[in-house]
Amino acid sequence: MSSIHAHEFLNLIGEQQQSLDLNQLAQLAVDAFGAEVRFHTCRLQDQNIEQMITFFVKMEKVSPQGEGYVLNRGNICNH
Repeated sequence: MSSIHAHEFLNLIGEQQQSLDLNQLAQLAVDAFGAEVRFHTCRLQDQNIEQMITFFVKMEKVSPQGEGYVLNRGNICNH
């Protein structure tokens, strides 16, 4: 199984017109990449959807807004 770079998921979150709760973020990933998708970053490998969302929240790649989360554009690396 191939691995998707986390930036692809972050870009998808950034395209959304409204904040999404954690379950909606997970469903967004499932709809775009499939339920069995694996993600990687510069430091992490073989991450599932839930692990990737947890990482995004911990590293403030997504920020709370209203009832959900939005992309934190100021905290996204550009490599």
